[in-house]
Amino acid sequence: MKVRLILYGEHALRHGSKLELEVGESRTVGELLRELGISTSEHHILVNEIKVDESYVLKDGDVLKVLPVVYGG
Repeated sequence: MKVRLILYGEHALRHGSKLELEVGESRTVGELLRELGISTSEHHILVNEIKVDESYVLKDGDVLKVLPVVYGG
């Protein structure tokens, strides 16, 4: 199945800002991001514009956005 991945910040520079990936059935967001070297604790994860955690099981056609957490003031 295919999912679209949209990255921001340093990961967009490393992997590209928009990717289309072929992933296996029952694959979780956490598994995919770990494979790409992206920490789930340092990013907001949205699937189809809804915030999810790393246990979310991806579905065909999902759009996954990974936004870095911004600190400071």
